[in-house]
Amino acid sequence: MSEKRPILLLLSGEHPSLPYSEVFAILESEGVEFRELKRCDQVMVIEGGEQTGKHLEKRAAYVMEGGALILQSRPSVDELRKACGYTDWSFLRGRSFGVRVSRVKEHWREFSSSKLEGLVGEYVKNVTDSRVDLESPQVWIRGVITDCGVFLFKQDFRTDRRAFAQRRPKTRPFFHPGVLEPKIARAFVNLSKVRKGENFLDPFCGTGGFLIEAALLGLHTYGLDLDRRMIKGAARNLRHYGLDAELILGDARRLPFKKVDGIATDPPYGRGTSTKGQSVKSILSEFMREAYEVVRDGGRICIAAPQEVAIQEVAIKSGFRLHEVHIMRVHKSLTRSIVVVERVAG
Repeated sequence: MSEKRPILLLLSGEHPSLPYSEVFAILESEGVEFRELKRCDQVMVIEGGEQTGKHLEKRAAYVMEGGALILQSRPSVDELRKACGYTDWSFLRGRSFGVRVSRVKEHWREFSSSKLEGLVGEYVKNVTDSRVDLESPQVWIRGVITDCGVFLFKQDFRTDRRAFAQRRPKTRPFFHPGVLEPKIARAFVNLSKVRKGENFLDPFCGTGGFLIEAALLGLHTYGLDLDRRMIKGAARNLRHYGLDAELILGDARRLPFKKVDGIATDPPYGRGTSTKGQSVKSILSEFMREAYEVVRDGGRICIAAPQEVAIQEVAIKSGFRLHEVHIMRVHKSLTRSIVVVERVAG
């Protein structure tokens, strides 16, 4: 077993709660032993082994970068100097390094990030034989100024943010309005806690956004939709990325599966929509009752619905245990609830 150490994660500021939950879901699904040490604005410090960063680098949508925590300090020059004095910098001996500091939002605006970079760089040069290289150093020392103060960490990994941008819905062969962006689709898949080799289902698959993210993670991927045009479009989009999934024309209220390990989905039922006279809540109630019979014990569903539908209540009535709820404002007339529920045996 690898030695556990404090690891700092710099998180995306795109949502106030989803990034933290995604970290937990990824590491728990991968069987990584860890514990949370501190939570700040866009920063999470956890204790974990050497595989921790590898799993997050591969899977996470809302983790930007991370690495071994070096120090934490209050945002003052004197406190930072003291913290540097207590730190063992021997890991930099004989290696080039660079220092780059980021500020989260407007925290401690009076504390200059450029002065912090200079202070740390000068101190390290004085106590080691390391040389500064701001182009391609062997080690990046990353600083973060946030509501908890100042953190320094050794950058061990960065997630590929460009890859998500390159998979934007409008760049795909088949496009339909209202499709979620790849980052949030990936987060939904991660929150379902399905891991490589397990069975993942999106029963309202639409153009295949969730299926693309699931297939990229090596999940056995299944998509269902009532609209033949969407099934054909999802197939085109998957082929575009060289991916494969089993696509089925069918009704999510009558799932043609025996068991799946987890579900992530964003049903295309907007505000006031009805199908054959049924309300959105009625449709989702039928789906959740059906899903309860299909998801394995311990399996999770991550689902979004308009807030007024109260999908968490629907899920609880169907037998699921509520795990968490995230609120996402889409536009003036639509606020979504993103709900994660778990099927509990017995």
